[in-house]
Amino acid sequence: MIKGCLTERRINKKVLEDMYRDGFLYATFGEYFRRSHGYEIFKVPMNAEFTCPNWDGRLSNKGCIYCPNLAKQFTYESFRRVIGDGLRAQLKDQVAYYKNKGAGDKGLVYLAFGTNTYKPVDELKEIFDLALNHPDVVGLSIGTRPDCLPKEVLNLLGGYVKEGYEIWLELGQQSVHYHTTNRINRQHGLSESINAVNEARKRGILTLIFLIFGLPYETPQEVIETAKVVSQMNVDAVKLYPCLVMKDTRLAKDYSNGKYRPISRREYIKTIVDFLENVSPHMLIQRISKDCGLDGKIVPNWNTHRFIVGPEVEKIMELRNTRQGSKYNIGLDVEELSPLS
Repeated sequence: MIKGCLTERRINKKVLEDMYRDGFLYATFGEYFRRSHGYEIFKVPMNAEFTCPNWDGRLSNKGCIYCPNLAKQFTYESFRRVIGDGLRAQLKDQVAYYKNKGAGDKGLVYLAFGTNTYKPVDELKEIFDLALNHPDVVGLSIGTRPDCLPKEVLNLLGGYVKEGYEIWLELGQQSVHYHTTNRINRQHGLSESINAVNEARKRGILTLIFLIFGLPYETPQEVIETAKVVSQMNVDAVKLYPCLVMKDTRLAKDYSNGKYRPISRREYIKTIVDFLENVSPHMLIQRISKDCGLDGKIVPNWNTHRFIVGPEVEKIMELRNTRQGSKYNIGLDVEELSPLS
């Protein structure tokens, strides 16, 4: 068990203030953790072969319109060497792989494929315990749907927090707007995420919201509204992705029929900057684009890798003389926190 520095269960605003004063334009996840934990953290992707209620018939058998068969094509290249070898072998191989690459000192096991709380709680405990028993693992980051978090699962995760582990829930909300979640066949709305975040906070569990920009018929103004909504939800972090049209999806059919236009590189960069300006300065930005498992991508035809998108985002922010939270206006002392001059 790893204990000690993992006692801060909410985002440390003082660390963020120091980052902004040091010139950071937005609250990058990696830099925050280097400063708050005292060492580098890397994520260890694992596939525990979870299914999804939006695929197995409980809610739907069609999935979201952009999802290619439980997101199997969205896997990391490094991960494909060990897929199918069992969880223990996956864990051993993946931790060694990322440590040998110099990715960091300690790992967060990232359960990323399917809905990773969608099993009986005793089976979940077996999976989670296996991951946490590795000496180089300090916690879990669990990708799931907000409507798949019954109290017994939340209590299990809260127990790990009490033991000193870093526990994150990565909630696939994708959009806060009902017309969008309905159109993409998400099979849940915003209320489920609000409830999941509130219940997680009671147990010291950190929360992250996935958001996709460029979804069908979502407007630039709605993106700004999205920033305001997630800020009021008090989530700890967000992941931002462009909408990708993948092979063998319903969205691919819409694209081929001329019913969907993918977001352009220029539009996406502007969208990210608009979002960052309007979101709380006290929220971590874990990712701003998609950079893995893109061999099944049809469009957009521009390079969505975060190491390419990131510098372009920062360039626009510098041109605007802006940074995260500069338009976030609910009475916070934002100017005192991080003057732009």
